[in-house]
Amino acid sequence: MSRATIKDVASEAGVSFKTVSYVLNGGDKVSDKTRAAVLRAVKALDYQPHRAARAMRLGQAFSIALVAYGNEDKPPYGNLADPAVAVIVAAMAATAEANGYSLSLTNFTNADLSAYRRGLAQGQFDGGIFIPFASNAAALSPFVASPLVVIDQPDLPAGVPVICVDYRSGVRQAVEHLHSRGRRRIGFVGGPRDLEAYHNTERYGGYFDGLAACGLARDPALVVAADYSFEGARRVFNALMAASPDAVVAASDRMAIGVLREARARGLRVPEDLAVVGFDDLEITQYVDPPLTTVHHPLTELGQRSTEMILARLAGTLPEDAERVTLPTHLVLRGSS
Repeated sequence: MSRATIKDVASEAGVSFKTVSYVLNGGDKVSDKTRAAVLRAVKALDYQPHRAARAMRLGQAFSIALVAYGNEDKPPYGNLADPAVAVIVAAMAATAEANGYSLSLTNFTNADLSAYRRGLAQGQFDGGIFIPFASNAAALSPFVASPLVVIDQPDLPAGVPVICVDYRSGVRQAVEHLHSRGRRRIGFVGGPRDLEAYHNTERYGGYFDGLAACGLARDPALVVAADYSFEGARRVFNALMAASPDAVVAASDRMAIGVLREARARGLRVPEDLAVVGFDDLEITQYVDPPLTTVHHPLTELGQRSTEMILARLAGTLPEDAERVTLPTHLVLRGSS
């Protein structure tokens, strides 16, 4: 079946194709009867406006770039296979699509932003959402005058829209919860120690804040670093258990599940012998055995809100007091603690 054209809609509605175009572009100087006839024809024919023609006519690409960035000398630790990242990106794509835009992945594997620079100059997209592998405010300096929204990079000049997550209080809540359950040897499986990224350093900070709030001394032996993956946590499990923890907070659900797996393999009871808390609140955490206590990371909201911010920025409707947003986290109690 051939695709309906604007002339087909005009013929069906009994109006000129210019009238159809006027109605579809929000024109209000037509009668209610004419508008209704056009909209009935659009529905009857399942007419879909041609995105490229619309973009050329209005001088917009109706596309938003999702751009990952970091430091040239550091490997990228994030990737689209990470379930947490996938939830964020899915929410971005759905929000963009609902508003007549597409989401374009211009870079997600390295720190080179040249593809975004070229695409912006060539009009391939109207603006970008930047998500860091590692904090690098300097990498964004060529783009701060263009429409963009940045995730988890709070040290940017005023006027650059930034949305962050309160990782710190979430991890602190986890430590305080475990302390309230009588745990005194609370270990932490964090991300790579050399990863200077807000989401990573704030999780470490939350752990240390929690220890201080509970009157617990820091013990370096109770802190190990992995790479946010299942296997990464499993590899450091023995080193952590050498410090005799009675509870573990992991900086991601994937690492927490890795800890659960190793604990069960060694005959430890969870939570009786070892309580475990994760971070992300992925769907799978409800179905592991025991179900995982975790910090709710507002992944879907982060994707939605960041996309809404760039759309408002493009439309010139983002108020100054909405340019800096911090999304809260909260603890979700389940059987592992």
